[in-house]
Amino acid sequence: MRNLFFLVLLIILIIPVKADVFEHKTTIEQVLSEIPELESIKCRFKQERTVKNIQKPLVSNGNFEFKKGEGVYFETIYPVKSNVNYTNKNYKQINDVINAISTKKYSKLEKEFDIFYEEENSNWTLGLKPKDKNTVLSKITIEGQDYIKKIEITQTNGNETKLWFIK
Repeated sequence: MRNLFFLVLLIILIIPVKADVFEHKTTIEQVLSEIPELESIKCRFKQERTVKNIQKPLVSNGNFEFKKGEGVYFETIYPVKSNVNYTNKNYKQINDVINAISTKKYSKLEKEFDIFYEEENSNWTLGLKPKDKNTVLSKITIEGQDYIKKIEITQTNGNETKLWFIK
């Protein structure tokens, strides 16, 4: 039993623990120098939406398109075929965030969000927390490399949306 305890302790000490991006507050200047300018992209997406009081996440997938300078478009294929254009005012805040990151125009983000950043190897993570506490957003986490690979949106009511982009 004692040997098992030491083995578990050794494994815990050896396995690196990934830090939370929200422990690394940063300046806009650092983010500008680290994150590459992103290009327009077409790819597949998978989305999981966790809604409070529903046990299983709501899963959807389909096609994603980001047109630099224009906006974000989702064509959902599963479970129900639909199109969502994030350029309209209902999704403007998310569209503004993605456009600001892709064009490296962070001034608006800096006004609306506290910015957090970390990089490991060539992977980067950007964290955004709204400065205005009277918003439905709690935080946004964006992970990428040469393109955005994952976005997590957490709302103040506990609902969460995770989006993966697959080239």
